[in-house]
Amino acid sequence: MKEDQPIIEQRTKESLFSDSNNAEQRRTLHLFNCGRSYKLDPVVALLAAMKPKLGSDPVVEKYYFSRAQMSEMTTTTIPKLQMDMAFFVVHAHESRLSINEDNAGIGYAKIYRALLKAAGKY
Repeated sequence: MKEDQPIIEQRTKESLFSDSNNAEQRRTLHLFNCGRSYKLDPVVALLAAMKPKLGSDPVVEKYYFSRAQMSEMTTTTIPKLQMDMAFFVVHAHESRLSINEDNAGIGYAKIYRALLKAAGKY
């Protein structure tokens, strides 16, 4: 998929484990990545290896989005999601990411805050 495609086309939905129960009874886990800087499949594999600790078979939704789509993600997409759990996966070369500082209102901080808000934590 190309990075400039609409978000809805870049989203995939899958069950973590093959012996899953009815999808309506499962929790929803969202994985987010900006700029395709990291493939989300290894995260899905890690979560699958943690099946005994998770105690359920969540439905996984993966979201790849570009920097140009970040505002749409924070104002339109994320607030509409039913969110049991979410991961914002980054592959950063910076010495630190200021995503949770009060004065960090740009870049990844916007996604982090939108996820906190959707989870009822902000």
